[in-house]
Amino acid sequence: MTQKTRKTSKHWPLFDLLRTFAALLVLFAHSRPFYFVYISYLDQESAFLKLFYFVTGVGHEAVVIFFVLSGFLIGGSLADSMARGDFNLPRYLIARFARIYVVYIPALIITLAVFFFGSLLLCDSQSAPQWFAPLLSRPPLEFGGGSQAICFLAGLQGFACPAWDKNPVLWSLGFEWALYLFAPALIQLIVWNASLGLRLIAGALVCAIAATLCSYRDPVEAAFWFGAWFLGVGAFRLMRTGAVQLPIGLIGFGLMIAGMFLAHVYPDYPRRQIMTDVVIACGAALAVSCRPLAALPLAPRFFAWAAGFSYTLYAIHAPFVFLSVSFFQRLGFPPDLAPGPAPFMEFAITIAICLLAAFLVSLITERKTEQIRAAILSRCPPLWIRAGASDEPAPRKTP
Repeated sequence: MTQKTRKTSKHWPLFDLLRTFAALLVLFAHSRPFYFVYISYLDQESAFLKLFYFVTGVGHEAVVIFFVLSGFLIGGSLADSMARGDFNLPRYLIARFARIYVVYIPALIITLAVFFFGSLLLCDSQSAPQWFAPLLSRPPLEFGGGSQAICFLAGLQGFACPAWDKNPVLWSLGFEWALYLFAPALIQLIVWNASLGLRLIAGALVCAIAATLCSYRDPVEAAFWFGAWFLGVGAFRLMRTGAVQLPIGLIGFGLMIAGMFLAHVYPDYPRRQIMTDVVIACGAALAVSCRPLAALPLAPRFFAWAAGFSYTLYAIHAPFVFLSVSFFQRLGFPPDLAPGPAPFMEFAITIAICLLAAFLVSLITERKTEQIRAAILSRCPPLWIRAGASDEPAPRKTP
């Protein structure tokens, strides 16, 4: 990407808003079940409680939005650089490595530390209920064997091996990293100036390799996550045309909410979940491809600040949730309470702890991504990073 292109690239406030809310929804969804009984056990459901349970029950659906946004920001710029003919594979891989690992490795270390010290300070094997087992009963350094430990360090858990039960949200980073690795080949096949038959054969081979490596997830689910990411790539190309006007963008936003509502109302149908996920992904793609909607200045300074540590919040919140829950349990707070002052207090404190921890950790991780990337590039051979070749999205400054 040329310097001129970088200077004229536009900041889209909607993306910061979506990243912020998606990270919060995941955090809410992983915290609420520890403190509140399921809504089906309540005798009376007020409008407030229905809204609370809805907002704190769509964490999985929020991850769908993350994948569409990633496809737009990363896959879209990657497709652009390939179409221009200035794609640089080493620079691309270094950029993606820095983005993933600047938070991923600290997340592994933080998870180890939280579980190690938490099990020393809070473990009570005589009275700990079964649902505390991930924190209080299993050895904190248990990875499941050498091959799985290598898979964890490679950043492919959830894709090529089971996710770590002490920080299960990291499964999506395994898919993200796998997409970063396979996307150049798949996008190159799309823009390749060859016969359709040859491109189809090559594409089938790449997809077969990806499916072989993805040995842990259901094939339909794995195909969905790849599809959601490439929907984001399509949204990037669609935005370039300017064809999606505000009413269509609002319809896309409505589809996201409708898909979340359907997933919340019908949570027990596995195939129904794929259907609602598709609705959410299509809605998100329409929303982010709409220039007028993406440019709406919705508290841009605040959401740009909050989005600046959304990745860190996503990656490290689970162990802090487990730690907070265990702390309250040791103080004598029982789990699975009907809505009242005590569970709401526990829930609020847990959210505050996770937000504070994520912000502080982001100061030395996520917010240092550009410096770490530049440091790695400065030590690479000049041929690897020839001038003018970049697939990175332009830095998005706070307006």
